Amino acid sequence: MKVGLFVSVVLLGFSSSGMGGEPTPTAAGLVERAKSECASFEGGKFHATDQAITLHDFTGDGTPEELVDASRFSCSTSASMWGGSGGTFLWILADGEEYEFLAHKWRVVDVDGQNVLLLAVHSSECGDTVGPCYRALVWSDGFRTPG
Repeated sequence: MKVGLFVSVVLLGFSSSGMGGEPTPTAAGLVERAKSECASFEGGKFHATDQAITLHDFTGDGTPEELVDASRFSCSTSASMWGGSGGTFLWILADGEEYEFLAHKWRVVDVDGQNVLLLAVHSSECGDTVGPCYRALVWSDGFRTPG
């Protein structure tokens, strides 16, 4: 019940309308999309924890961006709707855009006043060896990472 109330508050608290053209993506819209995906798969029941949406200032403008972590979602009819061996979906909404990543785990760390998104990703992203692999992303008119 608490989670249902949380999702309802989130859905009511965020507007999905942008300023003309395409609507600006919102965390509430992503949660609603996941809920619809779950329901459309054999009538699944959707659940999201209250940690599904967090706020972090990646752009440095003093206004936090929304981060939606699908590892905090579940669907009664699917064990792997939003992820698999490559990781689980993570979306960040920044400057009116939706950025999508796959990660096994993630963390935001402050490096000299700059928020850095650390992603634990599939080892294939680091070459042919099996073992831990991480990506570090910083904001500069979009997320940047070393090639």
